[in-house]
Formats: sequence, C-alpha cells, structure tokens
Amino acid sequence: MSAVQSTAAREAFTREAVTDRLRQLLGELLEMEPSDLDDEVPLSAFGIDSMTSSVLVSGVEKWCGAQLESAGALGSLTLTEVADEVVALLRPLPERN
Repeated sequence: MSAVQSTAAREAFTREAVTDRLRQLLGELLEMEPSDLDDEVPLSAFGIDSMTSSVLVSGVEKWCGAQLESAGALGSLTLTEVADEVVALLRPLPERN
C-alpha cells in the first residue's frame, strides 16, 4: 500500500478483518488450521519464534503496509493485540489546517 492512501482504504482495516488475516497468515506459517488459533492466547503458546515473527510481520506489511515495531515481542501478544496494533498504525491521521 502506498504511503498516501485514502481514508476509506484505511478504515477498511477493522479489528475483525485484521484478526482474520493474521489468523490466516499464522495458520499458513505454523501449518495449522486458522480456526484452531485462539485470538486471546499468546502467540508463544502456538510455538511462534523470532523467525516466524519476522515472517508474520513481513506478511502484514505486504498485506496492508503496517510496519509493526514489536516483531521481537510478538510471542507475548495475542492475535487480538497484534490486530489492535495494526489498526492503530493504519488509523487515519487528523488533518492539519
């Protein structure tokens, strides 16, 4: 996604949409069914390591352009918490006059 994106495009990334995409990405990486990944369980419980975290962060950036800074600490976060971070990064900035 380009650095200049419309407000509508940014608003399309809801918590639910981002959580679903994260679940799909992580399921592929861990060779698990996305439905087996609980949104409220720390990612470390699924065996995520620094390499998997890096690949997940890269996948998120390719998908929506969000650059997560917590790649090293993803294991302690839940899917919901990572989704919240992505949504916050994509939230439209207030217009300046």
